[in-house]
Amino acid sequence: MSLNGKNNKDTENSGKPYSEYQDLTPIDHIENGGEYITALNWAFQNKKIKNIALTGPYGAGKSSIIETFLAEDEKRVSEKGRAARNKAIRKTALNISMATFVRGHPEKTDGGGNKIDIGAEEVEEGILKQLFYKVEPSKIPQSRYRKLHTMSFRTVVCHIVAGLLLIGLLLAIFASSTYEKIIGAVKAFLPACLSGGFFTAAATLALLALVSTVGAYLYLAVISKFRVKEIKLPTDTTVQSGDENEDSVFNRNLDEIMYFFEATGYRTVFFEDLDRLTDPKIFVHLRELNNLLNNDDAIKNKPVVFVYAVRDDIFSREDRTKFFDFIIPVIPVMNSTNSGDILLQRLEESKKNGVAHDISQGFVLDVAPYISDMRVLQNIYNEFVVYKNTLRTSQGLSLSDEQMLTMIVFKNLYPNDFADIQDEKGIIKEAFQDKIAFIEKKRNVIQEKIDHYEDTIAGAQGDVAKSIKELKYAMIGTFMGGFYQFNGFRGNWSVSPEEVIQDDFDMTELTRKNCKYVNALIYSRGSRDISINLDLLDSYVERWKHIKELGEKGLSQLQENLQKLRDEQHSLIGMPLTQLLKLFPVEEVLSDEVRGNRLLTFLLRRGYIDEKYANYINYFKGTSITKDDMNFILSVKNQTPLSFDYQLTKTSMVVDKLQNYEFEQKAVYNFALLEELLSHGPEEKLTVFIAQLADENEISWQFIDEFVSRNKQQEEFICLLAEKWTGMWTYISADETLTYERQLLYLRIILKVSTPATLEAMNKDGCLTHYFEQHDDILQKLVSCDISDIEAAIEHLNIGFENIQVDGVSKELLAFVFDNHHYKLNASMIQTIVNYKNASMTKMLEEKPYTTVLDLEYDALTEYIHDDFVDYIREIVLVHTILSDHAEDVVDMLIRLKDEKDLQLQLVDRETFHLDRIEECAGDRIQAEKDTWRPVWDALLAKNVVAINWENVISYWKVYKLSDELKKYILAHAGELRGMDVAIVPDDFIRQFIQVDVEPVSKQILIPVLRMKSFDLAISSIDEITLDIMIGCNYFEFTASYYAAVNKCSSDLGLKFILKNQDEYMNLKASLSMTSGLFEGLICSRNIKPEYRTRLFSEYGKNHMTEKVALHMNELQLPVTKEIFNVAWSQVSQEMHTELLLENCTIFNADELEQRFREIGGEYLELADRTRRHDVILSDTPQNKKLAEHLKTVGYITSREEKSKRLVDSDPGGEKGQKILKLRVKQVK
Repeated sequence: MSLNGKNNKDTENSGKPYSEYQDLTPIDHIENGGEYITALNWAFQNKKIKNIALTGPYGAGKSSIIETFLAEDEKRVSEKGRAARNKAIRKTALNISMATFVRGHPEKTDGGGNKIDIGAEEVEEGILKQLFYKVEPSKIPQSRYRKLHTMSFRTVVCHIVAGLLLIGLLLAIFASSTYEKIIGAVKAFLPACLSGGFFTAAATLALLALVSTVGAYLYLAVISKFRVKEIKLPTDTTVQSGDENEDSVFNRNLDEIMYFFEATGYRTVFFEDLDRLTDPKIFVHLRELNNLLNNDDAIKNKPVVFVYAVRDDIFSREDRTKFFDFIIPVIPVMNSTNSGDILLQRLEESKKNGVAHDISQGFVLDVAPYISDMRVLQNIYNEFVVYKNTLRTSQGLSLSDEQMLTMIVFKNLYPNDFADIQDEKGIIKEAFQDKIAFIEKKRNVIQEKIDHYEDTIAGAQGDVAKSIKELKYAMIGTFMGGFYQFNGFRGNWSVSPEEVIQDDFDMTELTRKNCKYVNALIYSRGSRDISINLDLLDSYVERWKHIKELGEKGLSQLQENLQKLRDEQHSLIGMPLTQLLKLFPVEEVLSDEVRGNRLLTFLLRRGYIDEKYANYINYFKGTSITKDDMNFILSVKNQTPLSFDYQLTKTSMVVDKLQNYEFEQKAVYNFALLEELLSHGPEEKLTVFIAQLADENEISWQFIDEFVSRNKQQEEFICLLAEKWTGMWTYISADETLTYERQLLYLRIILKVSTPATLEAMNKDGCLTHYFEQHDDILQKLVSCDISDIEAAIEHLNIGFENIQVDGVSKELLAFVFDNHHYKLNASMIQTIVNYKNASMTKMLEEKPYTTVLDLEYDALTEYIHDDFVDYIREIVLVHTILSDHAEDVVDMLIRLKDEKDLQLQLVDRETFHLDRIEECAGDRIQAEKDTWRPVWDALLAKNVVAINWENVISYWKVYKLSDELKKYILAHAGELRGMDVAIVPDDFIRQFIQVDVEPVSKQILIPVLRMKSFDLAISSIDEITLDIMIGCNYFEFTASYYAAVNKCSSDLGLKFILKNQDEYMNLKASLSMTSGLFEGLICSRNIKPEYRTRLFSEYGKNHMTEKVALHMNELQLPVTKEIFNVAWSQVSQEMHTELLLENCTIFNADELEQRFREIGGEYLELADRTRRHDVILSDTPQNKKLAEHLKTVGYITSREEKSKRLVDSDPGGEKGQKILKLRVKQVK
């Protein structure tokens, strides 16, 4: 079963304009209610059924079923003809309703209250009133309960006239004299001319009409208003009824009731809402009454049927079936489970008729479960339409349909709480006061953490001690008051020096252990305890905490934590209650009383009721402000600041009511107020407000920072503030508690809204410039800014980036920075540019920094480098340990470093390159600037970067001759040069090379190949080493003169000269002098040809014998004669005679040997004794064996024998054997 609005149905059928309104009365055309009608028809046709019940919960549609039943009955009867219409049940039916209501209590928050109690007698009296006041008094003339009814003026006049006529007739009959006097008085009143009978009768009638009219007027206007309120009787008078009847109203008026039904044709009574009454006895009385009526023989056309619309649970299960004759259960048309569907149906119906409401299905499904009564739903919709159209039309506000409907739902379900809103009190007001209190509590908690971080950062950064160890030393020194030996802290507990100084020592231990003294060894007075200033100790502990926390977390982490707290605190300001309820438990935000209203809690959580709820329930006329607005104005005037986010409703009116001077006070700081000033002015008040914010006061900055976080007019605000406060960026950048991201937020806005003049004014002490330069990611962070704004700032602030990250940065912006040299020339920036221009070349930078730049072909970078080339080389190129720029690029760098000798040499030393020709490096200017370029060329040679060939040697030599560097170069590459063509080497170079002091190795290698075309050097001009080398390579021919010159220079060289030219010498020896030294050198030389040695020995041995020759004659196999031996004998020492004899013994006979044995003596002396035959023992040596062989040959001995001789060693355990020669000397007689 469903119910549809009667008005809308009728409107659709009649073609009238569509209306959204629906009445709250029962309808007479329920859908799906056919079975109810059938059941009722059956019940009414059954004469035995006199008490019918329609049972169902409140709002189930019982009244609508009754109305539909009566309507269909009328329709059915009318179809039978006009005469049958009076047989319709409605004609003989009464409808009695005794609804009760709930008395509201403002202190209730759940919509409940106390029912208005109605006693049984009041109920019965009410039923009687509805019975008797239903009919015209004329139908029940005998009833005492006839109601007052209206009487027309004419009727009253007629009644008075009739009364007066009756009085006149009675007077004429029973009091004729009086009647005649009246007639006589009338005649006397008339003029004489009108004294006739006709005129007298006419005058009498006129008088009668006048009296009647006046009497009627007095009756209607005055007399009918009088009531008898009290009758005073004598004090001893008692008025008392005949009996004391305590029966019920029905019993006392039973005759009236019976008379009512006898006199009228009513045979059906519909009772509704009787079950809402607290006393169920009424049903007992009604049941009894029904029986009496149906048993009354005076009542025709029975039965009298009572129909009750009641709850299912009005009686117990047994009683309900005994009480009622027929029960029809009613299925509820609507409850909390389907109220949403019905509301959606209403909305869809309105939409089809061109009236659309911005209400989502989700919203309906959210709130509908709280609505379970059809009439309440109907009324909610009606009131919603009224509120919506009225508030939108009258205020021109952009109001949410869903929030509007929410307030109407709350109004219908909790009318008392809704009424409280008008007085700015009640549970909704309390909910938002809970919000304010919660935010304040949370902000205070966060503020404590913020204060801690700020103190930590400020304390650690401002502390002169930069480490915990420094702080501890400072503390100990302060407490001791001098430079003494620290022995620890004393108190309830002792702390040793070793513990204190340890990095991980917790300094709070000093306060926990109640250390009151520091023990110090004072050298003149011994160990003493010195009292500690405990307040000072606490300050050192706090400083320790700050430094420790800063060291553990780092400044950036502390700043990040601090900004998170500020953001969290800022986010709380003005945070909608619905957001708070999402982030925090409801129990923390709302009080118990608010949470007790579950509907309100739900609506707050969903945001259907929010801070703007007042807009949905009040009119705000043009010049009116709310109480909250006035409270703010008073707070400004009294200089008692409220919170920055204090809610204002009529903000523009608040602005108007505040004087200009009041905008100079801190109490005026309000977010909504500033938003209004920024949007609509007036300008002079805004200027004063902004000027106050620029005072660098901590409160002002707190307001600025929070306002920027929550306001959409950031740009206009910062623009005005920047113009007034030139030190703004100095303040922001110096605030160590602000994170990098927070500072960037302000910078983005400043760049967008500030003029170049403003930026330059704000760049105090280069603070803005420095900020750009010290953050390499700043262009990435500013990517959301307009490129032209960033370019203007870079140009006017003369920014030069030291490093920059380019990922994600606009190419246009990067081109501006790079093309206009807005960066410091350093390795990092060059790498960034190269990577940006050609990433594939980035790897080359490490070893080829300059070549890479040139190959990049980016003129802006190349020009920038050339403009500051010296610094570029010093700070960028030379920082590399290994360089391998192209040779031509290295030469270019060397030429550009013309007057920077040190840098040129460092560059040559670091670079790995190769020059084919040394003249490639400044060859065209070397002659004119030889002193300038000599260090470079020397370095080129020393580094071996020049190609090894005689062309480069001669090129260098032509300029700088045989310098030490060239000598070293030649020495290093002599081997390579030796094998190269020397045709281009001039004699002048060779001549100088031979004559100057050059490493012998170089000459040893190169002189043999460096042949002069014509040797014309004086031998005396050549040093011995060089001459030795030249002789060794036959540099010049062997002649008597050259030999004489060489020998004069050095006899050793003379000998060598001969040995290198033996044939020439042998040819010229006759013309050359011989000396013993030369003789010895020639004879003993291993290089002389054997035949030449023998010839020279034979020729010059007798006259130029030397000891050395004498001792080696046998070894050299020289032809020794006795004559030469005798000369040799005389040349050697006595000690060497034995050796000389043994070496040359073969040239002597036995007698000559005997003589020589006597001369040498020793073990050979016994051999000189030939007078007898005897044995001579000699050591077994090669010389002695040779001698023994020769002695045997010449018959000096008869035999020789080699044998071992056993000798007893000092060690008794061993023996040693010695080989000996045993010679048997032959006796000569």
